[in-house]
Amino acid sequence: MMNSVLKTLCSAAALTICTAGAAWAEYPDRTISLMVPFAAGGGADVPARFIAEELEKELGQSVVVSNVTGAGGTVGATQLSTATADGYSLGFMPVGTTTTQPHLRGTSYGVDSFIPICMVASGPFYLVVDADSEFKTWEDLEAKAKGDGITFTGAAPGSLAHVTSVALGAMWGVDVGYLPTKGGGDAMNELKGGRADATAWFSDFDVRFGLNALAIFAPERSEIHPDVPTSGDKGHPADIAVWMGVFAPAGTPDDVVAKLDSACEAAITSEGFTANMEKANREIRHMNADEFGAFFRKAFEENGELLRNAGLVKN
Repeated sequence: MMNSVLKTLCSAAALTICTAGAAWAEYPDRTISLMVPFAAGGGADVPARFIAEELEKELGQSVVVSNVTGAGGTVGATQLSTATADGYSLGFMPVGTTTTQPHLRGTSYGVDSFIPICMVASGPFYLVVDADSEFKTWEDLEAKAKGDGITFTGAAPGSLAHVTSVALGAMWGVDVGYLPTKGGGDAMNELKGGRADATAWFSDFDVRFGLNALAIFAPERSEIHPDVPTSGDKGHPADIAVWMGVFAPAGTPDDVVAKLDSACEAAITSEGFTANMEKANREIRHMNADEFGAFFRKAFEENGELLRNAGLVKN
C-alpha cells in the first residue's frame, strides 16, 4: 500500500515537472501585457498598438496594450521594472522615459532595470503649431518669443518635448514657458485650445491633428515633409529625434528574450505594420536586441551628460 502511494506521488511530481517544462518551452501560453507609460492616443501609443497587433500574429497569443500614465512616463516604467521577469509583462517606451527621466527625477529604475528587446520607431521632432495659429513661420514664433513670450506644451518636465523647449529657448536667447500635460493627446488639446503656442511632435502632425510645422529638428529635410525647413536652415542646427521600442524587465530569461526579439523582427518587417506606419506618417527604425541594448546604454549615458551640461541635472 505504502509503495503504491509513493509511486503515485512520484509519478505526480514527475508529471508536474514535465508539464512545467513543456509550458516554459511553449512560451507564450497566455496573454502578454504591453505597457505604454502615456495616455492613449499619444505619440508612443500609436506605434505600440501597431506592433502589438503584429506580435499577436507572430507569438500566437493576445498582446494587450495598457496605458499607465503619470510623471513623464516614470510611473509605468517603475511598474515594469518591478514586474515579474517572465516575458508576460513588457513595455513600449520612448527615449525620454528611459534615458532622461532617471537622471532628472532620481527614479528607482535605471539603465540596468530593463532588457531592450527591439527598437521599433524613430523620427525627428517637428516644431508645430495649430493650423489656425497666428504663427505661419519660424520667424513669427521667434518674434513672439522675444516679445511677449510664448508657451510651449508637451509631456511632463524632463520629457523630450520639455528638453526641446529648453533648446529652443537657448537658440533664441529667451525663456520659453512650459505647460506640462499627461501626454501627447492632452498637449494637442492645450495647443488647439489656445492655451499653448507650440509643441514638438512626430511626422504625423498633419494627418493626425491637422497641425502646421514651422521646422524640423534634424540635419536634413524629411522625405515625408520636404517643404518643411530644418532648424539649421534658420541658423540653429539641431538633431532632436525620438525613438521608442519594446523593453522587458531585467532578469527575463535569455530564451524568452530571443523569442521576443525574433517575433519583433518579423512584426516590424510585416506588410501590416509597414502599411499602418506609412499611413500614419510614422518612421520605422528596427534594431534587434543586441543592437538596441548597446544603443540604449550609450543613449542613457549621453543624455545624462547632455542634461548636466544644460544645467537641468546637478553634477
